[in-house]
Amino acid sequence: MKFLSTCLLASSLIFTSAHAIEASSQQIPGSQVAFAYKLPNQSKVYGKNYDTYYHPASVLKLVTALSSLLYLGPDYQFTTKLLVQKNAVQKNKLVLDKNGILHSNVIVKFTGDPTLTTEKYKALLQGLKNLGIKGIQGKFILDTSRFTGMSRAQGWSWDDLPVCFTAPSSAIILNKNCAFAKLQINGVGNKATPLIKESHPIGITSDVIAVNPKDYGGDCSLEANLFIDNKYHLKGCVPFNKKDKKQEWPLSLAIADPFKWGIDWTDKILKELNIHASEGIEITEHPYDNTATLSQIKSKPLSDLVRFMLEKSDNLYADSISKNIAAEYYNLPATYYRASKAMRAILKQYANIDLGNAYLVDGSGLSPHNLLTARNILDILSFINAHDDKLHLIDLLPISGKSGTLRWRASTYEAPLNGNVQAKTGSLTNVSNLAGFITTQSGARVPFVVFSNSLTYDERTRDRVKYRRIASPHYRYERYLLENIYYEKVFGRDFK
Repeated sequence: MKFLSTCLLASSLIFTSAHAIEASSQQIPGSQVAFAYKLPNQSKVYGKNYDTYYHPASVLKLVTALSSLLYLGPDYQFTTKLLVQKNAVQKNKLVLDKNGILHSNVIVKFTGDPTLTTEKYKALLQGLKNLGIKGIQGKFILDTSRFTGMSRAQGWSWDDLPVCFTAPSSAIILNKNCAFAKLQINGVGNKATPLIKESHPIGITSDVIAVNPKDYGGDCSLEANLFIDNKYHLKGCVPFNKKDKKQEWPLSLAIADPFKWGIDWTDKILKELNIHASEGIEITEHPYDNTATLSQIKSKPLSDLVRFMLEKSDNLYADSISKNIAAEYYNLPATYYRASKAMRAILKQYANIDLGNAYLVDGSGLSPHNLLTARNILDILSFINAHDDKLHLIDLLPISGKSGTLRWRASTYEAPLNGNVQAKTGSLTNVSNLAGFITTQSGARVPFVVFSNSLTYDERTRDRVKYRRIASPHYRYERYLLENIYYEKVFGRDFK
């Protein structure tokens, strides 16, 4: 399984500052662009191609954000519970034998909490120790019944699967189902050595060779093979800067098997607590009845999670939130299919927004199978704009030049757009979208959508954009559109 090292490595090739650009009225040749917007105190839609279906990418997270706040509410929390069989509790007291052994299965009920860390999980299991439990005569069961089906959605690119932005959305989520490691670079021509924290239950082997920076790129890039049991084999090459005596390149690797990830972490934590389950640790996809709760851990409120999802464009948060919408809406184990159906139904029922023939397969927008029109998104933004006194959703969006994925976006970084755009970005290969709100020159707040699909360049430009040596040329046209909206200019389908 192969993927570009820019997805894996935090390297000096990546710039953290915005590139200055000027607006251009010419879109990228061959690209497909749709845009839609409204002007202050008007219901008329202006724009071009706004009823044509495009790949929304992470702009789809606006669908997830609105439907989750409408149905679950801003105070909703993900709850992970530590349970025992009900007959192990008598008169509100846990029953242990004289040796401190609990004669019961112990169950952890996972709900896909994307904020659950191994530190929090250990604190939950520490509750067993605090209750005087020295051993478990029975099974230690990880209940994953909240979700069922695939943990990655249809269409996710196979060569992105080892990267943490495609971490699997399962009921068990620990440390965002992402493992961190390093490659120790030992000089040009030498093999790089993987460095793994002892606590991390993963395996990495390496045939990666260090090369001079001028030789890095193209066919000479980092590759990974992702295997079952959360084992990885790295090959290819990484650049080595001779000026540095020691180089360690950070790696972030998505977990292949979240069930094994959960079992391995549980086994490790129980051993640290010196608690042994006589019948081992196992997964169940069927909920247990007749249980009693020993303790639980709650996430932060949903509004905080939605803010993180929108600001960081976090796919795991989005898919976990959308699946929990489905679990609550249908009172059934959540799947990607049920999540998309539930979100459509909620938008229709609570906001009178009909997505029509739009095609949704996940809650993150990561799949290129997703299709939405600019009008679909504009309808959502218009509803948010009219009801934000109750939703408080706009303030959760990134702000141009200041926060999240808009902090350095070249099209909005400079005046007059800097600080006046609150919007969601959306990027896939050859796709770059933006949708949200502009505070115009008159001080009014108006919704807008810009979809740019089929973006491609000559080979040299493509490489310079990939390594962030220049801003993507399409930002010039995007800036042109946004400036026209900022100055409240009227243009329609015949706009060139």
